[in-house]
Amino acid sequence: MKFLLFALSFLFIACTGSLTSDQRKKIKENMEQGEIKKVTDVQITEAAFDYGRKIATEILAYDRAFTNLPLQDSLSQLYGVELVSIHESNKSLRAVEKQLLEAYTAQGSNIDNVQKMGSDSLLYTKPLMREHPDGSTEFTKAIGIRMTRKQIILSIKE
Repeated sequence: MKFLLFALSFLFIACTGSLTSDQRKKIKENMEQGEIKKVTDVQITEAAFDYGRKIATEILAYDRAFTNLPLQDSLSQLYGVELVSIHESNKSLRAVEKQLLEAYTAQGSNIDNVQKMGSDSLLYTKPLMREHPDGSTEFTKAIGIRMTRKQIILSIKE
């Protein structure tokens, strides 16, 4: 009798325990996100450059002047970042952003940058330059992409 009860319960459990392929895929993705990854600061910085450049390229493909607020909002939600226009009339800039604004204005550099913002955030900046008829360039504003270290670490594919 015990054997029959055991066999029936085993059969019941075996028949009801199947998962769909979508469920298996979701479980696998969740397990990968929960995985412990050992990454160095250099890897995080390189990944932040890659992630920031990807987003900046998409912004500039549709909005060269970085003025389209609906586009900025949708890309912020899509990538889970905060987009900010770094220019002199923006009064809500953080200290790091103000320092970068001063550096870009003084040097006229066209080089993108990644800076730490606190212990858990990074800031990617891409300067936007205006070219004059004589061939010289002038800094107008910068695209600022605020992102968390967690986002960057999860974007690293090993």
